[in-house]
Amino acid sequence: MKLIPYLYLSGIVLAGNALAAPASESATLSLLLTQLDMLDATLKRAESQSSVAPGERFFFDYPQAHADIRAVRAGLEQYLTPSRAQPQPVLPLAGQYRRESVQ
Repeated sequence: MKLIPYLYLSGIVLAGNALAAPASESATLSLLLTQLDMLDATLKRAESQSSVAPGERFFFDYPQAHADIRAVRAGLEQYLTPSRAQPQPVLPLAGQYRRESVQ
């Protein structure tokens, strides 16, 4: 149960930062990326302090939690920096527009 105080404290830190967040959406989402980094670091610290006794029925799934944080981070980064359409190649112009009628 050592994990609960860390998650609780990180929640307080995250909530405090969210209240001071800038008004623009992109700035707020960028702040969320920073908070995800802090959350990931807190999760790694909790993981290093955890111990699963043999035969333990329940345990915290740290790899899944890290994967979920990576998924949220990837979604935010994709939204903040969307891929741009690649420019299409310019086709050469014919330049000859006069045609003779076929009789």
